[in-house]
Amino acid sequence: MGEDAMSHSVRMRVRFWGMTLGCLIAWAVGQTIAAEMPQPAATEVAEPDGTARRYLSVRQLPDQVTLATLDNGLTVIVQENHVAPVATVRCYVNNTGSAFEGQYLGAGVSHVLEHVVAGGSTTKRSEAEIEQIIDTFGGATNAFTSTDVTAYFINCPARHTMQAIELLADSMQHCAFNPEEFERELSVIRQELADGEVNRRRVQWNLLSQTVYQVHPIRHPVIGYLDVLNQTTNEMIIDFYRQRYVPNNQVFVVVGAVDTQAVLQHVAAQWAGTPRGNETLVSLPQEPLQLSPREAIREMDGAGYDLVLAWPTVDLSHPDLYALDVAAYVLAQGESSRLAQRLKYEEPLVLSVGSASYTPHFAPGLFAIFASAQRDTWQKASDEIVREVERLREELVTPEELAKAKKQKSAELVFGAQTVEQAADSLGRNFLATGDPLFDKHYVDAIQQVTAQQVQDVARRYLVPERFNRVIIAPPGGSPRAETQDDAGTEGETRLVRLENGLRVLIKQHTHLPMVNIQALTLGAALVDTPQTAGRASLVASMLDQGTSAMTAQQIAEFFDSIGGQMSMRAGRNTIYGSATVLSDDFEESLELFAQCFLQPAFPEDQFDRVQRLTLAAIERRSDSPQAEAFELLYDSLPPESPYHLLQDGKLETVQKLTPTDLQTYHQQHFVPQNMIVTVFGDVAVDQAIEAVQQHFGALPPAADFQPISFDRPNQIDGPIAQHKQTAKDTGMVIVSYPGTSILDREDHAALTVLDAIMSGYSYPGGWLHNELRGAGLVYFVHAFQMTGPAPGYFNIMAQTHPDQVDQVLERIEANVQRAREGRISEEEFLTAKQRIIALNAQENTTIGQQSLQAALDELYGLGYDYEQTFDQRIESVTIEDVVRVANEYFGHAIVITTSPRAR
Repeated sequence: MGEDAMSHSVRMRVRFWGMTLGCLIAWAVGQTIAAEMPQPAATEVAEPDGTARRYLSVRQLPDQVTLATLDNGLTVIVQENHVAPVATVRCYVNNTGSAFEGQYLGAGVSHVLEHVVAGGSTTKRSEAEIEQIIDTFGGATNAFTSTDVTAYFINCPARHTMQAIELLADSMQHCAFNPEEFERELSVIRQELADGEVNRRRVQWNLLSQTVYQVHPIRHPVIGYLDVLNQTTNEMIIDFYRQRYVPNNQVFVVVGAVDTQAVLQHVAAQWAGTPRGNETLVSLPQEPLQLSPREAIREMDGAGYDLVLAWPTVDLSHPDLYALDVAAYVLAQGESSRLAQRLKYEEPLVLSVGSASYTPHFAPGLFAIFASAQRDTWQKASDEIVREVERLREELVTPEELAKAKKQKSAELVFGAQTVEQAADSLGRNFLATGDPLFDKHYVDAIQQVTAQQVQDVARRYLVPERFNRVIIAPPGGSPRAETQDDAGTEGETRLVRLENGLRVLIKQHTHLPMVNIQALTLGAALVDTPQTAGRASLVASMLDQGTSAMTAQQIAEFFDSIGGQMSMRAGRNTIYGSATVLSDDFEESLELFAQCFLQPAFPEDQFDRVQRLTLAAIERRSDSPQAEAFELLYDSLPPESPYHLLQDGKLETVQKLTPTDLQTYHQQHFVPQNMIVTVFGDVAVDQAIEAVQQHFGALPPAADFQPISFDRPNQIDGPIAQHKQTAKDTGMVIVSYPGTSILDREDHAALTVLDAIMSGYSYPGGWLHNELRGAGLVYFVHAFQMTGPAPGYFNIMAQTHPDQVDQVLERIEANVQRAREGRISEEEFLTAKQRIIALNAQENTTIGQQSLQAALDELYGLGYDYEQTFDQRIESVTIEDVVRVANEYFGHAIVITTSPRAR
């Protein structure tokens, strides 16, 4: 929740920015569908007391989607998806968010209300009872607020969908508004607001909104302004709740392995006693036409520059939005795009560059280009971006660029529908913006009709100098002088095949979506690097797609962009791995190029210089993030022999010394079949996949002198260690780190996992630490987690707090650790933690890419590719005695890391 939620909503909207439609077009599409679909009679659902709700409309749409409307105005959307036994239950509250707060504008009242509703009691149940129920069935719940909507969700095992519906419906209708819960959440939000002031991305977005929009309320931050927020009262949010949280202002979405009719009946029953409310009409002022350039600059702690160049455009009702979206993709979608090639490859000017065409349904949109650069390159980067936009006005995009953008949009639709969470969010947001829950498909069809001339026309119409906006986040003292710019599929079993050269191959056929994921992994990274070569594996991974003996980096990028595919090469702590996700029709050609990149990289000097420079710049920018600063201090404090001592990207002094020869040596030593695994999961026949892998990986010769990598590494801490770093950021970070275990120690790792869940909630916030520290308003976040792998790692507890509260947070963390040592764990806490772990784990690996990576890692580490199937059994076998034993065995000497602007 909170401003994290605001950021979450912004991230979620990026894909949707291009997926908008004019009201007239949406109306026409809706009329067409309505005319073609039979309209069933109204369905009545009665409660035992005689009250009843009727469905006035129930429409069966494609893709097993049902759209229904209750007689009290509640919209219900259900999609059956039986790929995994999970479900998500969501409720979107329309006419909320910072732009729709009317008399409370600037207070962030929608956001405050979201906190209280999502984290508080109802008239039927206390907050503790709600948490207990959700924990018991292993659900995960959260909420977010954006500029135009508030949303709540519960993700759960499918068999508990009805219970999740009941809980969410209860919160939407019967919030209790206990004064103590309101005061607690208000305190948390104040801390969120303060923490957001040191987050460059959030500050950048707020500055952009306030620069482009001068009148429209979309310019105001979701979290509000502190002075106005401090005047918010419980009575104000009660009033807002009664006005906006009415059924005719809500959209209820359920997606997963459910029965549609049962869901519809249960939803109707839950709203049986709630009548329709007054209609909500919020009058929004019209944003005046921008007549001259604007610029906003903010100095923040850090080493680099973050830029946004933006132009106001159109809302979703305008037909120009499709050509604008294509223009955004031509400029900066993929490594072969114009800006990526110009600013990252031809002349390394930026660390990253991207674009977005944002077209909300309630305000004029904007066309934005985002870039991060260094002190000596940011101005030239900004100038080059402007030149590329000018080129868009002056020249027609090529047929190849146009086709590539259209293919990328088609692939985006497929890749964005893999999980029930993604599907539910798409259905809900599409309906709110266009009235059509399946609008994504209509959108892609419209994109296919865009011409090169239309792209040039919109660039000439909107991307003009007089409507230019620039936002700059600069390091201290770095402000520039002010300038004026001139259908459910089948799933097979995972199959392990070993080629003659010793290479292991995992194959799994899954036809749910017409896509294939290809992965290749090798053991190594921090397991073979040293403090003197730290960052070597990361550079190797970064260079794998930067050119082979047959293709240049640009040609590789052009290929994957042209088919709408996604390929990445990365280094983890224990592996270097590559992943490519493509449409099924492109599998064999993609595998061939993927294998060339992974097995035959050329490590060209020019690309190495560029990648090395970008890596060094990224290392310098670690100080931008309070979390990264604290973790670097922790890693430096760990034993030098431990792989966790190494920063994966290295340090300036180590990366500067690396050469292409160093990378080639690493590749020759560790990219051998005995040390490697390849996976192919997705919509491809097993025999076809095996034959293709054999063709492209089978000729790799085995290493005659191969020695398996040892996982036997020290991680002990011989005495208490305390490290503090004084920073210029107005926030405090705390990390407490204890020696932990390896994932190969199955019993102790499972016991520590249960202890993690008891103490901090496991994956989602909860447990002792969250309830105590967040409940007292002491931290923005606190969480425990195991930093481990095949080599013994560490059990960490991390928190972000106000600088003046660092010591108090440390004291409370130690008190909770001592509580674990003493075994003060109730049977209910213990059982709830295990149920939560099992349920959340079942919801984690739901895409083919996630499943293949998990299986590959388990096989590489010696656990077996099907090790994940024993997860539930391992957790169930843990006893309270096991948990207390590992707490006493591992929670001994600790490394305590703190950062803040205060001296210690």
